[in-house]
Amino acid sequence: MIRRGAWSRRALLALLALAAVAMGGAPERLEAQGAAAPVDRSSAGRLAASCGSGGSAALAASCAEAALGAVALTEGVSLLVGAGGALPVSPSTAGHRMEGTPRVVVDAGVNLARIRHLDLSATPGTLRETHSTLVAGRLTATAGIFDGFRPVATVGGVGAVDGVVSLRLARLPDGPGDQARTAVAWGGGVRLGVVRESFTLPGITVTGLHHRLGTIRHGQLPSGGSQLILSPHVTSVRLEVGKDLLAFGLTGGAALERVGGRTRIRAPGEAGEVGEAARADLGRTRPTFFAGANYTWLVTQVAGEVTWAPGRSFSDDLLPLDVFPLDRGQLQVTLTFRLIY
Repeated sequence: MIRRGAWSRRALLALLALAAVAMGGAPERLEAQGAAAPVDRSSAGRLAASCGSGGSAALAASCAEAALGAVALTEGVSLLVGAGGALPVSPSTAGHRMEGTPRVVVDAGVNLARIRHLDLSATPGTLRETHSTLVAGRLTATAGIFDGFRPVATVGGVGAVDGVVSLRLARLPDGPGDQARTAVAWGGGVRLGVVRESFTLPGITVTGLHHRLGTIRHGQLPSGGSQLILSPHVTSVRLEVGKDLLAFGLTGGAALERVGGRTRIRAPGEAGEVGEAARADLGRTRPTFFAGANYTWLVTQVAGEVTWAPGRSFSDDLLPLDVFPLDRGQLQVTLTFRLIY
């Protein structure tokens, strides 16, 4: 018969032996797990890796270039489409002309953006950069849906709501091959009044907008170079604060934009080799900052606004980011004319 104390000692020795065996095998298992761990890459790096998978070194270089080109062009075109919001340099909601009659504001103008992107007409893999000034015509209609509350005599427009519809026609960068020269963007959203501008208070408005663009083709396949096929969309939330000084008004603020959409790249390699890949997560969330001024005469208003978007910074050893960095900001100017009924 085995005594309780002897059984306890044997069980303890058995557990210690099992622990020693397990610890002895742990380094080998950890090494195997480390070897199988996935590489942590950016979305652009994963797009390039998928495009050049199993191909030559020349194909890998062309795919990396195409991925960087897609990021740069998406950043620039989305800034052109999203900047200015619904009504640039207009910090108050439209409201009502009289009880039960919505006020309508029709805004027409142009957006200009200076962007830096890759020159796809150059020899594939050379990463030659170029700059383009993009232009977009804009037409927006805004109508006051709810006039808001007036808690005290000098404070109005609290909780006011405007509806917004927007159409923009963007001129794309010149490039090689049979590519799209223009892109149509359409969208809509709402403007929410925090407080309407008055003699004593500045106007404060929050605007939410969503824009979608048609398919953009940029590049020259099948004649030898890379080709980018983009379907971007931009969702923005914009805070505006401004004050009128007689006929002049000043406005400033910030916005948070989510740039997304589907991206497809096609890149050439050696001896007719072609790589192709697509992703839907090449975009990012970015801040923008803006300031502008307007001048009002009767029922017309002219305005100008400058928007700054910081650059995009990420690291990925598959991408030649030391040759073509993406951390430089971009500048956009909006000029607009509107009628206020």
